[in-house]
Amino acid sequence: MNTTTLPPWEDIQRDYIDTGLPHRLVLRSVPGVHAFTDVGAARLGARFEIPASAAPAPPSALEQITLSDVSVDGRRHLEVATTSPALFDSFYRLIGQVSEAVLKGGSPQAALSESVALWESLLERTAVLSEERQAGLFGELLFLERLIGAGIPDAVATWVGPDRQAHDFRRGDDEFEVKTTGGQLRIHRINGQGQLNPSVGCRLFLVSMQTGDAGSGGRTLPDLVDDLRAAIECEHRQSFEARLHASGFVERHRAHYGRRRRLRSEITLIPVEDGVPRLVPGALATLPARFAPERIGKVVYDIDVTGLGHIDGSPEFLAVVPPVQDASS
Repeated sequence: MNTTTLPPWEDIQRDYIDTGLPHRLVLRSVPGVHAFTDVGAARLGARFEIPASAAPAPPSALEQITLSDVSVDGRRHLEVATTSPALFDSFYRLIGQVSEAVLKGGSPQAALSESVALWESLLERTAVLSEERQAGLFGELLFLERLIGAGIPDAVATWVGPDRQAHDFRRGDDEFEVKTTGGQLRIHRINGQGQLNPSVGCRLFLVSMQTGDAGSGGRTLPDLVDDLRAAIECEHRQSFEARLHASGFVERHRAHYGRRRRLRSEITLIPVEDGVPRLVPGALATLPARFAPERIGKVVYDIDVTGLGHIDGSPEFLAVVPPVQDASS
């Protein structure tokens, strides 16, 4: 804030906030611009003269700031104020910034909006992935690494989840939904009626991952990303980066992803067939009419698949996902 517009906050606090004396500081007479404090320091604010024909002040979208149309000396003003003493210091800087813009010819409404937007940008939190989403992405990348290790041509293209497809991976007529848990049991969260419902003409497999904290071993999410970048052929790297970005991984957020993980058991492939717990549209349709199944929308539920399926290396697993190729061959 330009200190030539408003006096230093320390002076205002000492002379008017601490004493509770009301004050009106005129920065410009016509069109009027002035800051004020109410008696007892009940409010701190600023008023900006606006044309009599101006649109009414919009309701404030800010929890701690009020906007009002007021009349001062018979002229119409937009009043911006707060009643939160804990915010007076910061708010004083905000109204100083707005006042400076208005004195340079800006409209009060536009100056306030622009100043608030700048403050929001300054305070905007980094949009890092949640712990749950980190674990989920780690599992998907582990499965992609497994496909690459099997020598599957353009394995990156099979990772279709970032393209908002029904399932995480698709290879020919085989679809794969990857789920990752840190628990002792293979209990996974299923989101929606379609997540365990195969597409027409496709076989669906649930890929169950169990990961655990690795201390000084294992890999972080960025470590796994770097390993994949090194393993993916040049012509497929741009496609990988696009999918990675669509999944929410941003390179500048690497420092936030320091948790080291490792597989605590073999990857398990579970054909989604009779005996696998799931809620799909066909299952809900069999409910009696008194339960109004047609009115059931999004369903989120947990399933326990402990003991189901085939572990990596078994003939059943390798019949679907080929074995890892010998690097020396």
